[in-house]
Formats: sequence, C-alpha cells, structure tokens
Amino acid sequence: MSKIVNGSSKQPLSGKAPQQIVLLLHGYGSNGADMISFVPEWQKLLPDALFLAPNAPQPCVMGPGYQWWALNAFNPAALAAGAASAAAPIDAFIDRKLAQYGLGEDKLAIVGFSQGTMMALHVGLRRQRAVAGIVGYSGMLTGAAELSREPFSKPPVLLSMVIRTISCRSPRCEQRKWSWSRGVLR
Repeated sequence: MSKIVNGSSKQPLSGKAPQQIVLLLHGYGSNGADMISFVPEWQKLLPDALFLAPNAPQPCVMGPGYQWWALNAFNPAALAAGAASAAAPIDAFIDRKLAQYGLGEDKLAIVGFSQGTMMALHVGLRRQRAVAGIVGYSGMLTGAAELSREPFSKPPVLLSMVIRTISCRSPRCEQRKWSWSRGVLR
C-alpha cells in the first residue's frame, strides 16, 4: 500500500485549532495544488476547517500530475477495481488526520473532482461511521453492485455535473447561465 504524505493544505482561517477537515481529492493527471486553489472562497464559509489536498500516490502515466489508479479501461468493472485498489491509502490518510486533530468522521467532508469523485464516493460511503458529507464534481459512483452487498454508511451526498456549457459573447448567451441550485438552464 502506498502512503499519502504530500500535497497542499490550508489552515483554518480563524487561526484556531481545526474543528472540521475538508479532504479534497483531485482528478486524473492533476494534483492537490489544483484543488486547494478553490479553498479561499470556502474558508469564508468554514473558517474553522482545515483543508487538505493530498497528491495521489501514483505519478500519472499520461503526463504530469498524479493518479489514484491507472485508467487503462473505462468499463464499470475496471473502474470499480481501480477505486477499490486505491482506497486503502486514502482511508489510512483520513484515519491519521482525524486522530492527529482529535476529530470524528462527523467532522470530515470529502470533496472530489472526476477520478477524485470516484474515490470520495468509494471511501466515504464505506467508512464505518458516516462522514459529514461527500461532494463530487464531474465523477461517478463505481462499484454500486458491490456496495449493495457491503455494510456502508449513508452520509449526505451531492454530485454535480455540467450538462451543458455555453460559450459565446452575446448578451443573450450571458442571460442563459446554468443554474446549479435548480439544475435547469434559464
């Protein structure tokens, strides 16, 4: 098992000891620094949270950055096997950080992007105790059939996908922006 030891982090904006941890899991070919770039806005809403954005333990085989597992195939069985193979280092990282700061799973949110979403769902749903929440951007649940046969927790989950993007410069296009809260184009 590879150990996650590197990445980026942001201490609580309040300057106090962390009261929550937000774990940010990057996508294929990316790194923790990419995910930590979102944090300044989130810190305003969670001033007592520690934000952790580790690099995946494997160098990406398709270029710079890192991967949680190699994407050699995109069929459901291969994706489920890949997520399962990459879960132990993330679980160990979570356990170390929760123990280090004296926090429980109810004070942990896991946020992922793309391959990181697959990992957030795989790990977060299989924790013995429910995490505070899982947020996934542009990813999917892998291994749903296996999950139905395993004990799993039921944290709040938000999955967000861009269904349609608009790229033009006219005022009419500017008026038709994606509404994340309603999930409709207006």
